[in-house]
Parts: sequence; C-alpha cells; structure tokens
Amino acid sequence: MLHVAQSSFDFSTFVLITIAVISSVLSYEVGVDYHSCGANFVQTAFLTQYHNSTVRAIVLTQLQGMANKGAHFVTLDIWFGVEPNTTNDQYWLATFPISRQEQINLHQYALDVASIQSQIDQHRLRLNVALFWLAAADYRVGNSSSGYGPDHLNATVFTARVEKITDDIIAAVSNVKRSDGVLVVERVYLDYEVMIGAKLNQDWFLQTHYPRFLRVVAAAGFTPSLYFLVDAKEAYILDASYIDPQYPALNGHRCMYWVYRSLKFLNDVQLPLPTRIDFSCYIDRNSSTYAHLVNHVLNDADAALSTLGAPKFYGVAETYYFANSTQRREYGQAFALEAMANPRLNHLRFWTTPDAGGKGVHIGYPFEIEDYLPPSDIRQLL
Repeated sequence: MLHVAQSSFDFSTFVLITIAVISSVLSYEVGVDYHSCGANFVQTAFLTQYHNSTVRAIVLTQLQGMANKGAHFVTLDIWFGVEPNTTNDQYWLATFPISRQEQINLHQYALDVASIQSQIDQHRLRLNVALFWLAAADYRVGNSSSGYGPDHLNATVFTARVEKITDDIIAAVSNVKRSDGVLVVERVYLDYEVMIGAKLNQDWFLQTHYPRFLRVVAAAGFTPSLYFLVDAKEAYILDASYIDPQYPALNGHRCMYWVYRSLKFLNDVQLPLPTRIDFSCYIDRNSSTYAHLVNHVLNDADAALSTLGAPKFYGVAETYYFANSTQRREYGQAFALEAMANPRLNHLRFWTTPDAGGKGVHIGYPFEIEDYLPPSDIRQLL
C-alpha cells in the first residue's frame, strides 16, 4: 500500500480527478460498423437478405455476442446502387430507391437490435444508420446538365429518389423502442466521409438534400448527421510546419484538411454543423505511438475546427480493426485512454469488412470489442 503524507496529498483534488475520469468513461461508447455477418461482405451483407430466416438467426446470435462483449451500439451501412426491377446477386447493394422488401427488412432488424440485452451487465444496444451512394446512386458521376449517376438521372428524379429513401428509412425505424422505452435508433447519417473539394458534386448533393434530411430525421426523434475524414497518416498528423494555402486556421494542423474545408462549406451555405463532429480516422504510423497520434489528432481538431464554431466533441466513425491482436490492442487502447483523459471523445466504432485491417484484410464476426473499451480495472470503479 502506498502511504502519502497529508501535506503532499489533496484529497479533494483526487476526488475531482476521479469523478472526471469516471465521467469520461461513462460518456464513451464503443460499437461495431456491422453490416455483414461474414468477412465476404459482397455475399454476407445482410440487409437485402434479412427476410431469409437463416441470415436473421445468424445476425441475432452475433448481435447478442457483441452486446455480451461490451458493444454499446451497432451502425448499419446501407449502400444504395441497384436500379429497381433489376437482378442483383451482390447482396451489399440495396435498391435505389429502397425496395419495399428492404424497408421491411430494416424494420425487422431495428426490432431485433431493440430486443438485445447483454447477458453480462444487462445494458441494451442502440442503432445508427449510415447512407452510402454508389453505383446507380453515385452522385459523383455526371453533372446538372448531363444528369447524375451512370444512368444520367436528371436532378429532379435523383432528388426524388433520395427523398423517398429518407422517408422510407425513417418510416421503417420510427417508434421502434427498446424495452426501457428508449428509441433504438440514435443517429442517421446522410453521407459518409464528406470531403468538399475532393468528391465531385458533393456540394450539390448536400446543399440540395441536407436541409430536408435534417427536418425529417429530427422530427422522428433521431439525430441527423454527416461524418467526415481525417488525413491520419503519421507524416500529416505530426507536420507542425504545414502552411495551408487558403485557411490559416489549418496551419500546423494538416490532418484536419478535409474536415475543416467541409465544415466551412456548411457554414458558408448556412447549414448547421453536426452536434458532434464524427470522422473516419485510420491512423497509419511509422515510429510514433498510437496514443500520441490519437491525442494529436484531437488537439488539431480542437485548434482548427473550433474557429468555425464546431463543438469540441468528437466521434470516430470508422477506424481499423487489425487482425494482429497485439497491434489491435495497442491501437484500441490509444482511443480508450484518450477518452478516459478527456470527454471530448465520445464515440468510436471500428470498421469490419471490407479492408478492416488494411487493404485486402477483411474481418468478420467475432470481434474483440474489449480492445477498444477502457481498461477493466477502471470500469470496475463505476
């Protein structure tokens, strides 16, 4: 036992620090970007085939397992990209706009997530939904003159489909509650890895669709949002000499290049910033520690993004799940220890498939969720 002289120990300070640590741990949620029940997501993405009783049974087992391992939530990605009334054997692609069967499947999946309760500590899951626009729904193809997507849909038709998807998704998950009366869905993301200036037509897509999306999603009691992308190579994170050619607020904060530009666009067109700034953060290191790099990323976010009025409140929307257990543990604990030290990091979900552990490294269930959770000896204080 450590004996400390009274004169060198301020118990009130100790109590305040302990409360701050516990508060940070309580506010930090870890979950899984869960859209596939196997590593080969082309065949095992489950939303489009959730009416198959075998697929649903597998998903229910996996949801229970993730809750037992400590997951607080799951995020379902939906890739829209198949024209209606066409044959598709790639289960990861949903119909653009969403089909009636896919809407029914989403409703059942939300009910199933709501039914899950950890057998270890009895906590319940939340559900987030993220919308992806690819193939037939890829707004990055074309322009206002030629039409959008590979089928050159005019802007009116394209927008009508986006709005129908929004309405149908909200209808599918509205009023789905857990047994404790809490809505199972928390956040719905209109778009992923927003990078204004890098993705063609993304400015048009957001300016056209985000205002209505905000109204519809919020009216259902959910949080509407977007998520962004951090340039998380070590060389970018640690480049203190970086000078941005347009925005001095980014000087010395190179990793926030696309996040800053995207948030500034929202400000410029008078669209509200998200209440929490979520971003993909795939940290590629050379010689530094993951802990140092994670802390540096969030310090850069504080310094650069707050100049736009963004909250100093963050979520990691995607990150690595390394196949190597030692590397994964070090990586996950870098985020967990950061969250313990500062409540600005509120949320983390790791990517699964494809490429969860790097290019070509696809990961399927089961997941060692505890690698991303605060150390068990701290959590036992709660």
